[in-house]
Amino acid sequence: MMIFTIWVFAESRAIIRYYAEKYKSQGTDLLGKTVEESGQVENWLEVEAHNFNPPIYALTLHLMFASKMGFPPYENLIKESEEKLGKVLDIYEERLSKNKYLAGDFFSLADLSHLPFTQYLVGQMGKEYMTTSRNHVSA
Repeated sequence: MMIFTIWVFAESRAIIRYYAEKYKSQGTDLLGKTVEESGQVENWLEVEAHNFNPPIYALTLHLMFASKMGFPPYENLIKESEEKLGKVLDIYEERLSKNKYLAGDFFSLADLSHLPFTQYLVGQMGKEYMTTSRNHVSA
């Protein structure tokens, strides 16, 4: 008889942390090799969760899904979210002018966690100028 253990995480960041830790010996260590690096990864994951995600989520919802969900896109919220996201991207631009990646000079979960919504920003939303106007973010 086989017994399977299923981990249920309601939060995607918990899921990615779990898998990064579980499989870190099988590829790129996405959590950092030292305590200091791990601290930087966690810091930038928090920035993504609390500063990057709210405005980009609002943009995604209102520009891509509002009409499909039966409500009009709120133009004021779209404008406000774009401004907030721009400020976060300015902080990223500053950080990335000094480091190759957000947590330092190594690719980490902090960088990876930005990709799902950023693909919409530079793709279907047509707001690629928000990244391309920032050389280091664009890189």
